[in-house]
Amino acid sequence: MFNKYRETVTSFLRKGLLPSEIAFAVALGNFVGILPFLGLHTVIAIGLAYLLRLNIVIVFLGTQISNPLSFPFILFISAQIGNLMLKGRLLDLEFTTDLAVLKSYIVPTMIGCVVFGLAVGALSYVLTLAVARRFRA
Repeated sequence: MFNKYRETVTSFLRKGLLPSEIAFAVALGNFVGILPFLGLHTVIAIGLAYLLRLNIVIVFLGTQISNPLSFPFILFISAQIGNLMLKGRLLDLEFTTDLAVLKSYIVPTMIGCVVFGLAVGALSYVLTLAVARRFRA
């Protein structure tokens, strides 16, 4: 898996992109991918890439951190982070059919997604920058 990642980064380096441009585009894509706006990740990513003059393909690829297998974990971690920040404790999980209980999870999840997204984006920036600098063509 790392070899495929290295090959992808190297191919963008050969196209003349700077390591910092690649790293920022991946980080932005990761951040957008963690936001809880299902179905809008691509639209948001393309819009931000265009506004920030980043490579749209790289930003889009970064959003793929969110997929049907990872998204439930992203939401769970985000909700826990948000609740920890707001109330100083982890969420008490309730298994119920009452959909009204979801209201208590919305704000912590939104806050947690931003914080978690920033952390993942920062980490991906550092890692991608290191890979891009190491394998610069």
